[in-house]
Amino acid sequence: MTMTYEIFFPEHRHLLTSTVIRRERTLPEVGGKVEVNPMTRITLNDVVARGTKPAPYVVIDGQRYFKLRRANDLKALMEVQPGDRIEQGQTLAIRPRGKRLLSPISGSVIYVGEGRIILQETAEVVEVEAGLNGMVIEVEQGRGVTIEAYGGVLQGMWGNNRRVIGTLRMEPDEGMENIYRDAMDIELRGAIVVTKRPLRKLSFQVMGDQGFIGLIAPSMSVDLIEDAMRAPGAILLTEGFGDRRMSASYTAFLEDMKGRQGTLDAVLPAPLQPRLPEVVINVPLNPGERPPAPNLTHPLRRGDSVRLMSGAVGRVIDLPKTPVVLDNGLRTMGAQVELATGEKVTVPLANIDYLG
Repeated sequence: MTMTYEIFFPEHRHLLTSTVIRRERTLPEVGGKVEVNPMTRITLNDVVARGTKPAPYVVIDGQRYFKLRRANDLKALMEVQPGDRIEQGQTLAIRPRGKRLLSPISGSVIYVGEGRIILQETAEVVEVEAGLNGMVIEVEQGRGVTIEAYGGVLQGMWGNNRRVIGTLRMEPDEGMENIYRDAMDIELRGAIVVTKRPLRKLSFQVMGDQGFIGLIAPSMSVDLIEDAMRAPGAILLTEGFGDRRMSASYTAFLEDMKGRQGTLDAVLPAPLQPRLPEVVINVPLNPGERPPAPNLTHPLRRGDSVRLMSGAVGRVIDLPKTPVVLDNGLRTMGAQVELATGEKVTVPLANIDYLG
């Protein structure tokens, strides 16, 4: 049976100024406690769940370190006992007027015996913030919650696996790299900064020096992935990799949203990761107003706004019912798209995202 466009459902990549948003907020692979109840109203910075990451153990061979003849001789040299809290560099054991054994970590003493000392690092407490102004509609005990809210949402192509909450700000007209040599811009400190230019290596240094907690940019070279993963805040690319400037539709959306609070959830794309990197903006609503929920089962149709794998944005003008032959000789189901520049191109259906 020949596939036709009527049964093609492209991936949805949202660019919506006001819609119903449902997002899960869960603890990252650790057990814990949910701090809110169903039907509770919450705000951006409310903690909805807390947990503790498993702390690693460190085993020290004290008998070998002090060159003791008997394992039990270690106990007489101990300066700390099981249950004691210890700091990195603190003395654990010492020979009279002689060699010291220092703790390599901060944590607790778990066990002393058989010539060995077992330490456990201080457990890291994990707090999950709501990131939305909305209502808790579902609770999964020990894991997290589902929140329903209203707001604007922009979904991009790549993120560095960080999530931050802050105010959306536009970079200076001369570019954010040019504030590196000037006095610190207080307005941008602690903000999610939007740049219309591709990121450069200097961008990450400016981000740290100026105290940005997030960056929304069109693109960057693939050579900068490691720098982006080590960056001090969240980074979202709207167009992907390469040397691309931000599309007009994304620029207009972000310009309209500047000065508003939002959550930048820079999810790192992965084959089994259903979430997309996005920024969700809190927008005011009139009393009784309820924006429509996004239609996630919208089949591709003529007139639809779409985004191509190349990052270009356009409008579907034709959907041939039979396969088309591309310039490379490949025969596949495709769509004719008119780009924002007026150029008309034929694109495989698999290379199209629905933009709505």
